[in-house]
Amino acid sequence: MLWEHLIRKELEPMVPYSPGLRASEVRERSGHDTIVKLSSNECPYGPTPTALSAMEAVLPRLNRYPDGAARALRRRLCERTGVAEPNLVIGNGSNELLRLIAQATLRPGDEVVFSWPSFIVYPMVTQMFGATAVRVPLADGEVHDLDAMRAAITDRTRIVFLCNPNNPTGTIYGADGFKRFMAEVPEHVLVVVDEAYYEYVDDPSYPRTLDYFDGERPLVVLRTFSKIYGLAGLRIGYGAFPEPLAGAIHKVREPFNINAPAQVAAYYSLADDAEVERRKVENQEQKTYLYSAFDRLRLRYVPSQTNFVYVLTDKPVEVFEALLERGVIVRDFGTAPALRVGVGTPEETHIAVTAFEAAVAKLGSL
Repeated sequence: MLWEHLIRKELEPMVPYSPGLRASEVRERSGHDTIVKLSSNECPYGPTPTALSAMEAVLPRLNRYPDGAARALRRRLCERTGVAEPNLVIGNGSNELLRLIAQATLRPGDEVVFSWPSFIVYPMVTQMFGATAVRVPLADGEVHDLDAMRAAITDRTRIVFLCNPNNPTGTIYGADGFKRFMAEVPEHVLVVVDEAYYEYVDDPSYPRTLDYFDGERPLVVLRTFSKIYGLAGLRIGYGAFPEPLAGAIHKVREPFNINAPAQVAAYYSLADDAEVERRKVENQEQKTYLYSAFDRLRLRYVPSQTNFVYVLTDKPVEVFEALLERGVIVRDFGTAPALRVGVGTPEETHIAVTAFEAAVAKLGSL
């Protein structure tokens, strides 16, 4: 009875986020020395060279607190994005910013609309603050159904989360659909566009979301350094926020939420455009290799605008285990009929393809 009294009831139905298997666990289970981790949509190349050098230089000064306002990085992002400095908020990954948005805006009884399947953090932060999740199924092709999402908005809707490209399907909605959605969404609704993978997109129909950001309308655009910049281990992301909401976020965030190496690495990562472009090209080449292998093996998949591929299978549990036997870790979704396969280095892609070949040989059609 004591803990039932102390702990908030909103947390009762929540399930803690599962980070998936560690390489050491799979090494022990599979007996393979080489483990290929393709489950977390990580960049396989690590921080950029300039970012690495900058981090090394700051290490002797870690006895000092970091800049709590991340001023240098915000100025750099202002130059880069055209978003005014007061509208830029830096977070401990865009993941933290999603929680802070929910913390600053949601009340019990509010509704939050998002597509499903999509990023698991959306329902988590919704439940965390006592709001109701409204899941809108993806349309054919595993894409956001923006018309259905608009129809799901009610007077109680506080937030709409749009994941573009979508995690875990890798699909996008286009500029025309987004323009229509933004013209029709009621002004009492905060639209949060999560663009964690936008650097990987090469589809010309992808919307220029920041063009809609004027600092007044209730629109937030989130991005991250975790993916193509290879800083997932440092946890740093950013967003464009209307000033009133930015002010509320600063009231509830931790005073020094971004550590010094993360700030420095993010700042100098923005100077490595050539390396970022190389990573984008390499990602596309390895993704094409995966597509050709999946076509040959008659595996169903969803063409992706990200650094992962959503593979459809009627045997998700069996395929997941068969890949583990070969030392390859992908992301499973329980009994949901799909697996998410990250795009790795050429060597990792080759190992993954070999593992899928073995799974087909063992299980037959997948």
